[in-house]
Amino acid sequence: MPAYQALFVSEEKLKAFTAIHASVSPTDLVPFVIQAQDLVLHEYLGSTFFKQLKEQVVNNTVSTVNRTIIDDYIAPALCNLSMYFALPNLTYKVYQKGVLKPSSESSQNIGLDELKFLQSQCKEVADSYIKQLQTYLKNNISLYPAYESYLLSDGVAPNKKSPYFCGIQTNSKYYNRNRAKNIRRSIGSQEAEEDFPCCEDE
Repeated sequence: MPAYQALFVSEEKLKAFTAIHASVSPTDLVPFVIQAQDLVLHEYLGSTFFKQLKEQVVNNTVSTVNRTIIDDYIAPALCNLSMYFALPNLTYKVYQKGVLKPSSESSQNIGLDELKFLQSQCKEVADSYIKQLQTYLKNNISLYPAYESYLLSDGVAPNKKSPYFCGIQTNSKYYNRNRAKNIRRSIGSQEAEEDFPCCEDE
């Protein structure tokens, strides 16, 4: 990958940690590594720490503690996030004639459902590594003052919430109360009140 890019992972590691074939050009991967860094890792690291890491990578002055967190925690997450972003774009290419799906005589292209499944697998693995990253930072907070003592003037604060998302919770009083209201408006009767006796306005 181009040396002038402030990337937290090398081409070799990206291909070693994922199913990306060795023949894939680095120029086809760099945009998605940057997206993964800027759109996801930036959020979890916070702007102050994220900027510190980028500056050290560019200037080749990465500290020992930062090298540990980059190699052992950031890189594994970044590899899978990069593949998550890259998959649709490696499958579909934008040409002058439009968006096309390249094919070859010796291989068969996967369908959209299979592509989404692969993406979901990459995201689940990435989320697991992000959780490990958060745990490591929490347990070694004194080593990373740029993470703990962030500056809002730099941008965003670190997101310390779990990366896992278990779907929309539908059994809450708030949800059921508003659902009952909407049903009453649509059918113009008290049937909804009877269906949701525990969802009256507080």
